[in-house]
Amino acid sequence: MLSEEELRAKTQRSLIDLLRTELGIGLTFAQSALLAKRAGHMEHYIQAKPQAVKAADAIRQFMGRVADDVVRSEIGRELIELDRLISTL
Repeated sequence: MLSEEELRAKTQRSLIDLLRTELGIGLTFAQSALLAKRAGHMEHYIQAKPQAVKAADAIRQFMGRVADDVVRSEIGRELIELDRLISTL
């Protein structure tokens, strides 16, 4: 059985993994939407952009729960980059 401290550490690792996955997904959708828009594939653009926004919103919702200030700041910087990319869409 895990101690309370081990359980917290495992939960933090899972949360950080989730946020990094969402960052990757968000960037992929944003880049896909951008390429689709440039290529005139508006149906794909219309589907991909909201998915990028959804990923960014999920990150914002949960990143405050990251206990490690350094990791939280890193995720915050990556979220700023994702938001910047989304704003170009």
